[in-house]
Amino acid sequence: MTYNQLIAEIQTLLEANPIIKTAKNVTPKEWLNRDEQPVYPICCYSLNSGQLNIGRQHIFNVQFFFLDKSGAEMEFEQEVISDQLQIANDVIETIRGTKREYTVEDVIPFNTISDKYEDYLAGVEFTTNITVTSDFDGCDTPT
Repeated sequence: MTYNQLIAEIQTLLEANPIIKTAKNVTPKEWLNRDEQPVYPICCYSLNSGQLNIGRQHIFNVQFFFLDKSGAEMEFEQEVISDQLQIANDVIETIRGTKREYTVEDVIPFNTISDKYEDYLAGVEFTTNITVTSDFDGCDTPT
């Protein structure tokens, strides 16, 4: 699986979730600074770094943000964080529970988010490693 294939796989997985209304391959600060207002709840993700192991195994470090509006004065913050944590858990369990060409870590720590951007947003953020097997070995040249 290539970098582009992993991005497409993550995008498809997030878009298939019935609760997530917008999925973007950017960090929240990137889309808030350059994009139109998204439909919430939103999941943003970013492939930050990685590791090339012996053979064809690649490890990608992926950061996810699950966010929603939390009210005019953050009055729904606790409920929004709880809901977004459940959505994040559903996505991870979908990855773990099906036969795919990649694996995800067993333990994934998360952080809660409460912030004022253009709106009051709340949710969760976590970073995990996704391990894939490349279609290319040392003798192949990608075209």
